[in-house]
Amino acid sequence: MLLRTRILLALTAAFFAITLIMLYQNFLSRDQIQKALIKEVSLGQNVIWDKVLAGSHERMEFYAYDTRPGTPSIWALRGKRSAVSAVEKKNPKLITRVIGKFYNSLVDTGVIDHLFMFDEEGTPIHYLSKDAIPKFKLTQMSLKALSKETNHDTISGLSVINNEICSVIIFKIFSNGRVVGQVMYAKKILPLVNDFVESAQADYIALADKTALYTEKYIQFSEFENNLGKSINTIVSNNKTFSVNQYDAPLLNENILPQYFIRDITSAITEYNRTFIVSAILIILALLAIGVIITAILRSGFKPLYGAINALNLLSDGNTEVDVNVKGNDEVSQIASAVKSFRETLLNYRDVRSTAIKNRQNQEEKIIGETLKLASLLPTEQRKALRKDVSSMQNLNSSNKNTEKNLFSTDENQTMAILTIAFSRIATEIKALFRKQVQLTEAYQRFVPEQLLESLDKKSILDVQLGNQVQKEMTVLFSDIRSFTNISEQLEPAENFKFVNDYLAAVVPSIRRYDGYVDKYIGDAIMALFTKKSSDAVNSAIDMLSKLDKLNSKREGEGLPSISIGIGINTGSVMLGTLGVPDRMEGSVISDTVNLSARLEELTKFYGVPLIISSETEKTLSKSISRREIDEIEIKGKTNKVVIFEVYHWEQKKYRDKKIEFSPIFKKAIDFYRKKDLKNCYKQLKIYEKAVKKDPILNLYLERCKS
Repeated sequence: MLLRTRILLALTAAFFAITLIMLYQNFLSRDQIQKALIKEVSLGQNVIWDKVLAGSHERMEFYAYDTRPGTPSIWALRGKRSAVSAVEKKNPKLITRVIGKFYNSLVDTGVIDHLFMFDEEGTPIHYLSKDAIPKFKLTQMSLKALSKETNHDTISGLSVINNEICSVIIFKIFSNGRVVGQVMYAKKILPLVNDFVESAQADYIALADKTALYTEKYIQFSEFENNLGKSINTIVSNNKTFSVNQYDAPLLNENILPQYFIRDITSAITEYNRTFIVSAILIILALLAIGVIITAILRSGFKPLYGAINALNLLSDGNTEVDVNVKGNDEVSQIASAVKSFRETLLNYRDVRSTAIKNRQNQEEKIIGETLKLASLLPTEQRKALRKDVSSMQNLNSSNKNTEKNLFSTDENQTMAILTIAFSRIATEIKALFRKQVQLTEAYQRFVPEQLLESLDKKSILDVQLGNQVQKEMTVLFSDIRSFTNISEQLEPAENFKFVNDYLAAVVPSIRRYDGYVDKYIGDAIMALFTKKSSDAVNSAIDMLSKLDKLNSKREGEGLPSISIGIGINTGSVMLGTLGVPDRMEGSVISDTVNLSARLEELTKFYGVPLIISSETEKTLSKSISRREIDEIEIKGKTNKVVIFEVYHWEQKKYRDKKIEFSPIFKKAIDFYRKKDLKNCYKQLKIYEKAVKKDPILNLYLERCKS
């Protein structure tokens, strides 16, 4: 098949492909426009409905609190004959007499249809309505209504009352500052629906459990019902297209009320379809015109090309006497010029090729020699395989030399294939060794923390020697499980290990998270070091206690005893180094800082709190971490007493805020105690006790004052 024919076929295929693509793109655009139209209509309907419903709620809420400017709400009046007093007495006759006129005026003005009164527990007391309504509890309407908060907020929304959908508000009524009951206004939704239909020019359909509320101004309910089970956003009926907007409304009892807004969009869709057809016709006509122009250009341009093709055929037969005429400067002339240059190149090609073959043979010998040297680096089996490959390649290259007299020979040299195989085998061996070394390094880091090497200024574990040491400022954290012996006695050995490992898996990540590392595990106890900031250790301890709460919740669900721990933290100068003998050593720290940290962990049992820190640690903390000074203790070997602090930032916010609020009173009590003014100390502690319950430090100082 001629090139010209192929190009014409290709252009024809391209023409149809482009036509289909553009038509399809236009179709997609049409579809997107239709979806955008439906979405825009839906958003507008939602906004109108929300405004209609909000207007109903605002009107009812107005009459819940203020009947008119300057006049208090009927529910704000007090006295024996007030509405609040009647509800409090739970006297239906008195209620009817007191608020009957008020109710009738709200009904006449179209504000409400029903008025319900409940006690503070949600039990019905009385209702006013033109309809007979069975009794129901307030919880059937809204669970939020029984909230213990004594505020004046209203609860508004939709509910189903007597199998009718109603717009309702619920609000509390008070007597002497306490809730004595709750009132619910209810307005049947049908008048609101009519307002919506007029404003949105759309039918409204709501499907409650036992009833359906709908209008049929634009579409019959039966047509909608036939399409209800389908996942659609449009309905086509009687040559008309309707948009379907499902707007699920949450009822106050947390059920869902499916609502549908349906609008006739036939005219808009028809206009979009007309635009699509016109665009499609214009696209086809434009592409047809382009195809005709290209075909004419190809016919005139291919004539000079045939001359160049004839010259190439003669050159391929070895006839270098052919001459090629070059006229013009267009693409066809450039092809003819290239054919002429090709003829001149062929005349010099044979000499150049002979020189290249000699150079290649020299390179082959060097490559084969270097490859055999590389083979000596491989294991015996792979070395033999590589030498066998080299021999095969040499034989193949020898056979290729016999065909190289052909000027256009395409036989390939196999020397590069030898190199590829050699380096592939060596790379595989290197990867295996590297993978093994990575695994070995990861295994070492389980026993020798990376932070220890950094602190000793060592790049690798191979550089660590017995006796390496450095003096550093560090924060030391000790933690221990309370009553571990009692718990472990009830478990089998395997269960004991699982118990400890589950606990460690929960809390140790908190140490790593704040740039610390575990120096050693002492049974169920942990000794951790923090080399950067002392606040890292405190934040880590707070996170450990939070993680422990989650672990205890899981254990309690499994019927297992909960875990409590004590944590002591101290900051100071330590000696970090390696201890042991040359064939068995470990990294550790030695100093009074470590001893005091362990002592603080033990004191958590005495003070009954889980986290105690020293003043050296406390003075570097930010104000955002909640803590308090709890005592001064004497440490063996030290002349000055050590001030200790309890960190309670891990506690629940409500309890923590109480401690913060009354911390000045607690501090004043501690100051009186240190001055040995036990009487005033006791007074301050009793004031503090009224606000903060279950405080072990408070109980400790109360006992001290009594004794």
